[in-house]
Amino acid sequence: MKIKSASNFPKDDIDAMRETLHESEWEGLKDRDLREMLWEGCIGWKNIPDAEVVEHYQNIYGDSPIPLVTDNVEIIKE
Repeated sequence: MKIKSASNFPKDDIDAMRETLHESEWEGLKDRDLREMLWEGCIGWKNIPDAEVVEHYQNIYGDSPIPLVTDNVEIIKE
């Protein structure tokens, strides 16, 4: 799969990707992850450049449309 450039996406779509990645990571956090973040710190999704957000999103979700962020849906891709 070829990764599309961030310039191919409107800012609203990149923000939706950022939110989806954030929610996905939040759902999988364990106590040890929180302990490590408190010790070492981390860069939040809000501070990650758009190009990296798009690349990370496409590596996980492919070229699929941006999923809606909800509390009751699990996104499964074959």
